[in-house]
Formats: sequence, C-alpha cells, structure tokens
Amino acid sequence: MTIPRRRQKNVIARGAVLAIVTLSLVACGEAANTGTEITPPAPLSPTAGEIPEETFQAMATITDKGLDPSNFTGQVGSAFQLVIAGDGTEHMLVIQELVEETAVAASGETTIDFTVEGDPGPLEITLDGEPAGTFERQSASGMTE
Repeated sequence: MTIPRRRQKNVIARGAVLAIVTLSLVACGEAANTGTEITPPAPLSPTAGEIPEETFQAMATITDKGLDPSNFTGQVGSAFQLVIAGDGTEHMLVIQELVEETAVAASGETTIDFTVEGDPGPLEITLDGEPAGTFERQSASGMTE
C-alpha cells in the first residue's frame, strides 16, 4: 500500500505543533503535577461509572497561600488520588465539578479519591472557600480545549 506524501507531511506537521505547544507550556511557568501512576487502582467515589484503567496519585501540602504544588492535571476517564498533608488545622477542600466539600485532617495525610470526568479545561481548587490551586482536566490525548 502506498501512502501519499501529503498525508505524511500532515502527520509530521501535527507532531511538530504538539511538541512546540508542549514545550511552550512547560517554559511558560510551573508545570502542573500530573501525579504518579499507582497500582492497584484507588477506590472510586460511589457516583463513579466504570472503573478507570489508570489511577494517578499526587501529593500536596497546605501552605498559607493554598496548596503546594498548586497545579494538578488529570486525563478524563482516569482515577486520581490526591494526598494532602495536614498543617495543624482542619480544612475543607473542594475541586470544582469533581470533589464536593471534603474535610482535610489537621495532622497526618488525607487521601481524596475521585474520577476525572467532564469536558477538558481548568477547574478551581478551594481550601476553606479560598482559591488554593487548579486542576486541569485533559482529553485522552493529553490536550485541553
């Protein structure tokens, strides 16, 4: 089978554009924490549909400015486990559209399990009602719209 050259050029051009966009995003500031893949999958919320094949875990600490790190990224359809270290005071955490108000213990670590669902884009993370970070939902290709 012969593949027309025009099609090959489009594939190469798309790959080059994706590489440039990725490098630009990394160069423009703090890269979002995509978490580390863990096995077995984390328990899912009772409202979750199918069990995702991949589960990612990220850790954060509470600071006077919010969470550190403050930016997280997850692909739609994957399970995510956010582990937050307490700072001596109990807090309430919310991730817009993904996690309802959840208590974060004053000491030790609090694990918050959820499935990344919905349309790609940024979501606000709040701690006690104040902005504390961002969770970026990405499509299965790793891109946001």
